[in-house]
Amino acid sequence: MAKTVLVVDDDPFILLAVEKFLKMKGLNVICTEDPAEAHHLAETRKPDLVLSDISMPGIDGFTLLQSLRDNKATQMIPLALLTAKDKMGDVERGFSVGAQAYILKPIDWDRAWAKIQALLQ
Repeated sequence: MAKTVLVVDDDPFILLAVEKFLKMKGLNVICTEDPAEAHHLAETRKPDLVLSDISMPGIDGFTLLQSLRDNKATQMIPLALLTAKDKMGDVERGFSVGAQAYILKPIDWDRAWAKIQALLQ
């Protein structure tokens, strides 16, 4: 059975590119531009990985990941950030809220795939 990845990004072009890439790799993909909906989807669909942008209106990716970590229903789901924020403070904050991987935009697809595969093991 194929693994499922929940992708959260407010940029529809990034969302579509990541969705196509992950589907090409044989994964099931759930996409949303809304972090609040992402939290609900993580609780109800139990994806094998959540891949989230940081900079989104309303709830940012840091807050989303922290809320997933704090929720018993979602705390065991692997989490990764997909972002253009590359300052050390952002990276450290990402790991402190539960991210297990940090994937930078523009996306290096080979490097991103290696990180995603490691999280799905």
